[in-house]
Amino acid sequence: MGFHEKWIGRVKGCLTSASISILVNGSPTEEFKPQRGLRQGDPLAPLLFVLVAEGLTGLMREAVSRNLFHSFMVGKNKVPVNILQFADGTIFFGEASMENVSVIKAILRSFEIASGLRINFAKSQLGAIGQSEQWIRCAADFLNCGPLQLPFCYLGLLIGVNPRRKVVWEPIINKFEARLNKWRQRSISMAGRITLTNVVLTALPLFYMSFFRAPSGVINKLTTIQRNFLWGGNQEGKKIAWVAWSQVCAARERGGLGVKDIKAFNKALLIKWKWMMFQHPDQLWNRILISKYRGWRGLHEGSTRQKFSY
Repeated sequence: MGFHEKWIGRVKGCLTSASISILVNGSPTEEFKPQRGLRQGDPLAPLLFVLVAEGLTGLMREAVSRNLFHSFMVGKNKVPVNILQFADGTIFFGEASMENVSVIKAILRSFEIASGLRINFAKSQLGAIGQSEQWIRCAADFLNCGPLQLPFCYLGLLIGVNPRRKVVWEPIINKFEARLNKWRQRSISMAGRITLTNVVLTALPLFYMSFFRAPSGVINKLTTIQRNFLWGGNQEGKKIAWVAWSQVCAARERGGLGVKDIKAFNKALLIKWKWMMFQHPDQLWNRILISKYRGWRGLHEGSTRQKFSY
C-alpha cells in the first residue's frame, strides 16, 4: 500500500514488544509476549484491522479483473457491485452461479492463509434471488454456512421489510418505554428531565431515522413518551403540560427548552443524504441510485423540475 519502511517497522515493534502478566489469586505471573497480535482494546487495532480487511477487497478486485467473478450489475448504467465492507461485516454480491460461489470460497480461504484471520462461517449466510431453495441450500452447504432468510438484520437494521410498517419501529418504541420505566421512580429535576430527553431519548432512534422516514403513528408515540416523561407523567396517569410542545421544542434563544422535535429531526437526517448526493457524486451508493432510479438523474444534474421525496 505504499507505507514507508520506518512506519512498518514501528508497527511491527508494537506487535512484538508488548508483554503481559496475569494475576493468579492476586499474585502476578511471569511476563510473556502475546502471539496473537495486539492486546484487546489497543487503539492501534482498528487501524490495522481496516488495513488487513482491505486485502479482502484487493482479492475481489483481482478476481473481477481476471473475469473469474461476475459482479451484480445495478440499473441501466450497469453499475458493478461485488463487495461491501463495514467494520468486521462483509457482504459479497454477484450473479447467482456456482462459479461465483466457488470463487468466493477461494477468496475467503486465501484471505485466511494470508492474514491469519478466520472466517466465522457459523455467523455467515448465503441468499439468492431467482434461484430455488434447493440451489440455495447446496450453495450454502458448499460454503459451510446457513441459508439467508428475509428479512435479515445487518448493522442493526432490518433489510427486506417495509419501513412504513409499525413493526419495524417496535424495537425503538420498546427502548423508549424501557428507559422511561427505568427512571420513573427516581426524583429528577426539570433540568435533568430535559437533559435526559435530549441526550438519551432522542439519540436512541438516530440510526433508524438516518435511513427511514418514520410513520406519523410512530412519531406521535415517541413524542407522547417524551412529553409524559418531561412533565412527570407515566402510563397510569398524565400530568398537565403547562407549555405547548411546539414551544418546548423551540430553541433556547427563542424561549424554548431545546428539546428535539423528532419529526423535524428525522427530516433533517434524511436531507443529509440529499446534500451528500451533490457533494460526493462519485460515491458508489450515489451511482447506484442514479442508475436504478431514472428520476434521480435530473436531480443530480441540478434540474429544478425533478421532484425529490423520501
